[in-house]
Amino acid sequence: MKDLKQRLTFGPILIAAIVGLFILDRDYLPGVAMVVFGLLTLAAQHEFYGMLERHGLPARRAMGTLFGAVTLAAAWWLDVSFGLPLLVGMLVLLFVVEVLSRRPEGAPTRIGTTMLGWLAVPLLLSSAVHIRGFEEDGWDWLMMLIVCCKVGDSAAYLVGSAIGRHKLIPKVSPNKSWEGAIASLLGAIIGGALVMELAFGGRIEAVVWVPAAIITNIGAQFGDLAESLLKRGCKTKDSAATVPAFGGTFDMVDSFLIAAPALHGYLLLTVYSS
Repeated sequence: MKDLKQRLTFGPILIAAIVGLFILDRDYLPGVAMVVFGLLTLAAQHEFYGMLERHGLPARRAMGTLFGAVTLAAAWWLDVSFGLPLLVGMLVLLFVVEVLSRRPEGAPTRIGTTMLGWLAVPLLLSSAVHIRGFEEDGWDWLMMLIVCCKVGDSAAYLVGSAIGRHKLIPKVSPNKSWEGAIASLLGAIIGGALVMELAFGGRIEAVVWVPAAIITNIGAQFGDLAESLLKRGCKTKDSAATVPAFGGTFDMVDSFLIAAPALHGYLLLTVYSS
């Protein structure tokens, strides 16, 4: 009940801030939302490294964060082909730094955790930047991503808290239920329909946007579960306590981790395939 009251208190404030930011991005300062999103992504990466370090898994946080910033900037200016060269470059640089540091003890852990922090946060979330970068309807598809993720999250929380009885994957996330998962999917479809009318003006056929909403929401639910997996592996509940009842920035962006690449891939295969 306490979490629900806090969500009802801070939720509208967050929604108003997000709406204002994206109106500013669309009408006055194109790309400003991606700047804010990038800062949140780097903050989430920073929290993730802190969570790992508290569990005895140190990382080269500065290097990982630097590569995170480069990845997000490259996603705005370049196409998706930059990913592999960055991966190779970061791994090579890590090996060089580790060799020059002359500290073989714990080197595999430092390399692995540094790479995981980069791969699991900024690299995955860079897909959202690519979506915004589509010349035609990029802003609208970004709205689809956000609405399908967050409306689904809210629906799952409310329905799961009220009538959730059948556990989804209790060993990974004990509070999530099948009832909440179904409500999340239905909420995403309803939210997607609103985005189609308000952002796209109804010009996208249902055969295109309905699968997009479903794919995005399924990705969002797996992203949430993936973060729960990582947090439970580190024996922690929230990555931080930035916003009451919502946790840290990593907790706030977790649903985008898989949803953004899933929607981006779907759009590349369908809407932007030619």
